[in-house]
Amino acid sequence: MIIESIKKRRSFRTYKSDPVSDEMINEIIKAAQFAPSAMGRSAVEFIVIRDQKIKEAIFAVIDQDYIKTAPVLVVPVASDQSVLPVQDLSIVSENIFLQAAELGLGSVWKNLTPVWEEKVKEVLGVPQNFRMIDIIPLGFPAEEKPEHSDEEFKIEKIHQEKW
Repeated sequence: MIIESIKKRRSFRTYKSDPVSDEMINEIIKAAQFAPSAMGRSAVEFIVIRDQKIKEAIFAVIDQDYIKTAPVLVVPVASDQSVLPVQDLSIVSENIFLQAAELGLGSVWKNLTPVWEEKVKEVLGVPQNFRMIDIIPLGFPAEEKPEHSDEEFKIEKIHQEKW
């Protein structure tokens, strides 16, 4: 059941130095490309970053250690064909998190403020009319975290018919 993959997904900010294979990255991006998109446009592309100099340049903008220590960064980019880029990028990112967890990889959502987005676009050569909302570090976790449990489910947060 999909709930088992969802329970495995945790945010990791420290990673082992072990490389992440191209096959794993391709499986992760395949899952991302299967995400629904506004008007079925599938207008999201992906930048896969392994080069340390590029990671250092992004770190200079964002100042988060895991940007430069994660073996791989994945940056989803919505093209100008996306009619709802934030929504398209969000659901694509969630599929990345779930597939990464299923493959035994850790990940974390690193948001991009509008200022950071513009600076990272410059670093990566992304056209100005495209959108980015996050960077996703990927790697084998250097720590262990428990899976989510049924005790975290809060039935009182469900409202039937009206608030």
